[in-house]
Amino acid sequence: MIASLSGIRGILNQDIALPDVARFAANFAEAAGGSEFLLARDTRKTGPAMCRAVAAGIMSLGGTVLDYGIISTPALFRESRVKNAPAVMVTASHNEPEFNGLKFIVGGAGIGKETFDKVVGRRSAPGKLPPHGWLREAGRPGYVDSLAERYGEGSCEGVKVAVDLGGGAAISHAVPLLRRLGCEVASMNDCYSVFTRIVDPVADGLGLLRRTVKEKGCAIGLGFDCDGDRLVIVDSAGRKRSGDYMLTLALRRLVRETGEKKVVVSVDTTQAVDEVARELGCGVFRSKVGEANVVRAMKEKGARFGGEGSSGGLIDGDFNYCRDSLLAALTIIRALREEGDAMYASVPAYHQERVALRLPKRKAEKALRVLAREYELSELTDGLKIVLPQRAWVLMRPSGTEDVVRVSAEAPSAARAERIAKEFARKLKRLSA
Repeated sequence: MIASLSGIRGILNQDIALPDVARFAANFAEAAGGSEFLLARDTRKTGPAMCRAVAAGIMSLGGTVLDYGIISTPALFRESRVKNAPAVMVTASHNEPEFNGLKFIVGGAGIGKETFDKVVGRRSAPGKLPPHGWLREAGRPGYVDSLAERYGEGSCEGVKVAVDLGGGAAISHAVPLLRRLGCEVASMNDCYSVFTRIVDPVADGLGLLRRTVKEKGCAIGLGFDCDGDRLVIVDSAGRKRSGDYMLTLALRRLVRETGEKKVVVSVDTTQAVDEVARELGCGVFRSKVGEANVVRAMKEKGARFGGEGSSGGLIDGDFNYCRDSLLAALTIIRALREEGDAMYASVPAYHQERVALRLPKRKAEKALRVLAREYELSELTDGLKIVLPQRAWVLMRPSGTEDVVRVSAEAPSAARAERIAKEFARKLKRLSA
C-alpha cells in the first residue's frame, strides 16, 4: 500500500482490505468534523465495495453520506468547495485498473499532513457510539453547469474535438459539456469500466485518438485518465503533446485574459512557463512536486493559477483547488476557436526525459550534497535542481516512499534531454558508491 498526501492506493484484498478502508474513512470523518460527507468513485470494478466500506466508516460515527456515484475527481472537489463539506473520492487516479484507493478532500482542497496522519493512524477503542448515520443518493453535481456558465453556451461553436475517455469517470460529463458549448465531438473508449489502453494517458501512445484526430479533421484530441483529472492533448496534426506543453498553453491563455501577476508550478515543470510568463509580465514561483504542495504555495503567494507539467495539471484557485482536466481543455479549445492552429506555435516546446535510479536514500542524499557544491546554479526546493547551459536543467529527487531517485532532465531536443538524464544518473551512482 502507498500512502501519501496524494491519497492511499493499493490492490484490494492484497495490500489493502475493506476494514482498512472503513477505518481510514472513520478516522477522516473524526478529523474533518461535520455531519455530512460527500462520496464518489471512478469506474474501477472494486469501486462499489470500497464505497460501501467508506460509507460504513463514516456512518459508524453518525455521519450522513451523500453518494454521487461515478463522477470525476475535479467534479467532487468542486462539489466539496460549493457545499463546504468533507469528501472522499474512491480512486487510484492514473494507476492501472487492479489498483484502487482514497483521496480525502476538505473544503474543496486536499488535506494537509496533520489530517493525513490522523487518517492513517490507529484508532483508540471507541466509547459510546453515536446513532448510526445515513447513506443517501446525491443529486447531479453542479460541476458541468459551473463550467458551462464560466465559458458560455456555444462559446466553442464549431470546434471539432476527439475525446478518448479511457473507460473512466470523465464519461459522465465530458462529452455532454463539450456539445453544450458547441463542439463537434467524436468519442471513443466511452463505456464505463472497459479499459482498452493504459489508464494513464501520459504513458499510453493514444494511437486511436491520434488516428481519429487526423481522419476526422479535428482541431484537438483529449485523452483522460480513470478519475478524469489527468489530461493529454493531441494537436491537429495528430501529434501527442506533453503535459508541460499543454499546461503552458493553458497558462498563457489565462494569464493574458486575467492579467494575473503570479503563477506557481512544481519544480519539475517546464521552463517554457517562465518564458511565456516573462513575456506577459507575470512572475513564476516553484513549489515541491505534488498537487498539495502546488496548492499550498499558491495560497501562500496569493496566486490564482498553478499546475504541474508532468500531468498537464492546470489549477485555477478561483474554481478548483485540484488539477482540472476539463478546465484546461476548455481553456485551450476556446483559444483554438479564436486563434486557429497558430495557437499550437504560440508557446515553446521542450523535451523531458525521466530515469528512475534505485539507490538507498542515505546514499542518494550524500551524492546530492556533493553535486550541489559542484554546480553553482542549483537549488534545493525539492531534491536538487541544476540549471545547465543552453536552456537545459536536471532535477534529482529522492522518493519519499522507496529507495529510488527520480532523475528528470529538460532540453530543447529529446536527444540532449536523454543524454543529460543518463549522465546525471551515472554521476549519482558513482558518487554514492
